[in-house]
Amino acid sequence: MNPNIETAVMPFKVQQLVEIIMQKKQLDYQDAFLYLYTSDCYKLLQQQDTKLWYVSGLGIYEMLEEEKKKEVIENKKIMLFFAFCLEKYKDFKGLSAEETLLLFKKHNVFDFLQEGFEVLHTQGENYILQEIDLFIKTQMK
Repeated sequence: MNPNIETAVMPFKVQQLVEIIMQKKQLDYQDAFLYLYTSDCYKLLQQQDTKLWYVSGLGIYEMLEEEKKKEVIENKKIMLFFAFCLEKYKDFKGLSAEETLLLFKKHNVFDFLQEGFEVLHTQGENYILQEIDLFIKTQMK
């Protein structure tokens, strides 16, 4: 933002949003700031061309909640995929759940699965297991 009326309004709009978040989500002010500042909604609020700062605090909060709901749905899909991969890989290798989890953590398999989620989750079980196995082997080198 350029120094103008929008930049003057931002602290007031942020304060208003943080107060709404604190009240509605039962968060302390630090967590409320984090909730807001890690959103795409906040990025839009900063852009002059969106003129989002004209929208009421409650209106912006509702937009923020829609964004967060989409994130939760996506996170649930990814968590289900992680659980599927852990369980199937455990059985594939004859490992315990704890051993599999430690292996996945040690070799950053969760990052690999999240980065490749869009493609991997559409593949068959054998393909996914082979990809995980290959990834772990390349991490060991």
